[in-house]
Amino acid sequence: MAQIQQQGNRWLLSGDMTINQVNVLLAESRALQMPSVLEVDLAQVAEVDTVALSLIFEWMRHAAANKVDIRVVNLPANLVGLATLYGVLELIPQSDSSHYH
Repeated sequence: MAQIQQQGNRWLLSGDMTINQVNVLLAESRALQMPSVLEVDLAQVAEVDTVALSLIFEWMRHAAANKVDIRVVNLPANLVGLATLYGVLELIPQSDSSHYH
């Protein structure tokens, strides 16, 4: 089962980001507060499909509309592969890990 937990200015996602879970994830995300700076952590995500990219872009649109600075961290390798395949990896705002020495 897919789940989003809010911890301060972070959304921790776990489970699958797939077509079967998209409605659950959308509903959960809409019920959460979007702080002015939001970090979406995908470290605990298992399976992904193209719906994961759609969800990320939906959250980015919502963040932009609400003047939220959003970053997506710990992208699973399979999601990076999909984003690269579709040529959208550079559109996903990711934290630059070199800032965290």
